[in-house]
Amino acid sequence: MGKSKLNLPRSLVIELADEWIWNARNKEIFFLKLEGSTHEELAEKYNLSAQRVKEIYKECKNLIVEHSK
Repeated sequence: MGKSKLNLPRSLVIELADEWIWNARNKEIFFLKLEGSTHEELAEKYNLSAQRVKEIYKECKNLIVEHSK
């Protein structure tokens, strides 16, 4: 599966996301962003602002990084 933009094995990112990102919508946004979706595309899909999508992605990314140590 390769590495994510987090420089962690994708399998570890998936495992940590399943354990630490409890909100299903936020988890979807996180993975879709990792796969290359833009903030604007995700904002439209989830009826959120692009800024809120950025915040959600950053929060999820920080959780993954924090718990990967």
